[in-house]
Amino acid sequence: MNSLKSRQFLSALAIIFLGILVLGGALFYVTQHKMLQNEKAALSKTGLELLGFIEFEKGKFIIDKSAKNDFLAFLIKNNFSKLTTEKFAYIQHTKSRNIVWHSQYPFTDISESRFSNDKRKVFTTFHLNMPSNVEDTDILHPEDTQGRNISKLDGAENYIVYARGFSYKPFGDYQLILAKSAAALQKGHNEIIRNILLLFLITTILVLISQLVSSYLVITPIRQFEKEIHRIESGEQKLITKSYPTELAAVKSAVNALINAEKGQKQRYRDALDDLAHSLKTPLSVLQNSADRSENDTIKTQVQRMDDIIAYQLRRAVVNDHGTIVKQQAVRPVLYRLKESLLKVYRDKPFEFVINVDEFSKCRMEEDDMMEVLGNLINNACRFCEKIVEITATQNGDILIIDIDDDGMGFPDKNPSELLQRGIRADSQSDGQGIGLAVSTEIIEAIGGKIELLISPYVGARVRLHLPT
Repeated sequence: MNSLKSRQFLSALAIIFLGILVLGGALFYVTQHKMLQNEKAALSKTGLELLGFIEFEKGKFIIDKSAKNDFLAFLIKNNFSKLTTEKFAYIQHTKSRNIVWHSQYPFTDISESRFSNDKRKVFTTFHLNMPSNVEDTDILHPEDTQGRNISKLDGAENYIVYARGFSYKPFGDYQLILAKSAAALQKGHNEIIRNILLLFLITTILVLISQLVSSYLVITPIRQFEKEIHRIESGEQKLITKSYPTELAAVKSAVNALINAEKGQKQRYRDALDDLAHSLKTPLSVLQNSADRSENDTIKTQVQRMDDIIAYQLRRAVVNDHGTIVKQQAVRPVLYRLKESLLKVYRDKPFEFVINVDEFSKCRMEEDDMMEVLGNLINNACRFCEKIVEITATQNGDILIIDIDDDGMGFPDKNPSELLQRGIRADSQSDGQGIGLAVSTEIIEAIGGKIELLISPYVGARVRLHLPT
């Protein structure tokens, strides 16, 4: 979710999914309800027509002979003439539940025939008890589908059932039941679901296509902007030059203005520092010459201290003069240049200088600052080591960790962090004012890193640098 492209795609997909789910559910409900209402209306009309053909005489339901041909036409028209369970009608005595008329045998008195014994097992029936002059339609499951004289319809598990109650005194209450297989209705429902799924699939494909188009039109300018920033960091160009959409144009102007302001400020700092260095160089030289002639150690020490303090303050000013965009610098070349120089400085001291740093180790630091920091710290390691100095670099997320180890006397046990303050030294017998670690600390903290003083694997000193990449 850190990617704008992923967020855009997932949000669009979620909205479309919820939209299709809601609209599809509503469409399914409305269509199902409408189809069921149409079936109910058709069965109600057919039931009333059917009762118009059937007469009741002496406890029996018969068909008027004069209307026999019309009744046959009615049965054929409404698919009652087929010996299947797809559609049928029957009249049932409400109390005894005996079937007294059935559409499969419309002209047969089944109450006096071979169907008289256990009639409900002969036909497909439903457990209903309709009051007189009441009608209703619903989707029901039959209580028995083992009729001997009618074939079971494959897949017809449920029926759309119309029922109407009526009464003939003193013979009791009866109910007319018309049943139609719900397979066609279920097929229609399945078709709606398939259409909804197909719509979702097509919409998803369209979202993917629109995402590609959107990535080209929206994400591409952002990526180009990012590439220009990287080129500025690497020193390949000085400002953002390409044209961008309105939303990025303001950012482009702000970044370019910031870069120009930082460059001007940096140049002014450098000019001021050059002027200060030149103005102090002559007085310090005069004082140094006078101190040398007087052979006064106190004056010599104080003049040297003034020189160190001025160098430290100038260094601090440069530290605070970092540009807004600092390009990545490779660490390994700087280390090898320092190794070559320090081995010459300590040529009379036999020790091993090991560099475990690959060419991919980089950090965001000015090259001069990197030389200053690593030069100070590695010089200390070379000065205090016995037999080995080792530099190792490892990557931890967006932080480059550099360990500078030696096998010397190490840091004091109590509060070694004091050594990072100006003027504090671990070895009071050595020359210098103890500003090397302090300057290095300020340079590293200025770029958002930090220094740790630890114990090395060689039981000496380990200086660990955390540098942003």
